[in-house]
Amino acid sequence: MVTTGFRRAAPAAFLAAVVGLLFVACGGEPSGVGEDFAARAAQVCQAALESKQAWSQFPVPNFDPVDPDPAAFPEVSTWLEDQVAPTFESWLDGLEALGDPPSAREAWADVLGAVERITAGNADEIAAAKAADVHAFVVAHDRLEQTQNDLETSTAEAGVASCADIHA
Repeated sequence: MVTTGFRRAAPAAFLAAVVGLLFVACGGEPSGVGEDFAARAAQVCQAALESKQAWSQFPVPNFDPVDPDPAAFPEVSTWLEDQVAPTFESWLDGLEALGDPPSAREAWADVLGAVERITAGNADEIAAAKAADVHAFVVAHDRLEQTQNDLETSTAEAGVASCADIHA
C-alpha cells in the first residue's frame, strides 16, 4: 500500500491548527492594536470616562434633543461647552498622542475618526444652541447618535472596546 504525505501530515496539521486557535482564543496572540498599545489606549479612555463621570448634572430636566426647546439652549450650550467639550477634546488629543499602533491600523484610524466626529458633533451642538438653531441642533445630535455605532464597531475591531463607553 502506498501512503501519501497528506495522510500522515493531515492529522498533525489539524492538531497544529486546533492548538493555534486555542492559543489565539486564550489570549496568546494579541488581537487588534496589540496588547501594549491597547493598554495605553485604555488608560486614555479611562481618564476620559472619569472626566465624564465628574460632569455636573445636566441643567435642563426633560430636555429632548430630538425636539429641543430653544429657550433651554443658553443653559444647554454652556453646559456642553464647559463640561462635555473639554472631556471629548482631551480624549481625542490623548488618543492621537499614542501615535500609530503596531497592528490594526485601519481599525485604529476608524476609532480616531469616530472620536473626531464626536468632538466635532459636540461643537456643532454648541454652535447650534448658541444660534438657537433647532434644526442644526437636531442634525448634530442625530450624527452623534449614528457615530456611536461606528465607535462601538471600530473599538471592538481595534481591541479597545471599553473606549466606546465614553460616548455611550
